Amino acid sequence: MKITIDLRFTESGDPYYYFEMFDGPDGIEHIRGYSATLETAFVKLIEWRERIRAEYAASFLSQNETN
Repeated sequence: MKITIDLRFTESGDPYYYFEMFDGPDGIEHIRGYSATLETAFVKLIEWRERIRAEYAASFLSQNETN
């Protein structure tokens, strides 16, 4: 997993956070987004990581049930 979070500014000078995450096997899941606060950026990344984990777990379980 690789995560980057950058502080950026709008044209009017307002700060925001741009985040990017590569997760999953060999970093094939690519997530990116924007957030008004650093706290919200981390919350969104945690939510995405849980969602990716759940999808891989469901896929793994369904493959093993059919074999």
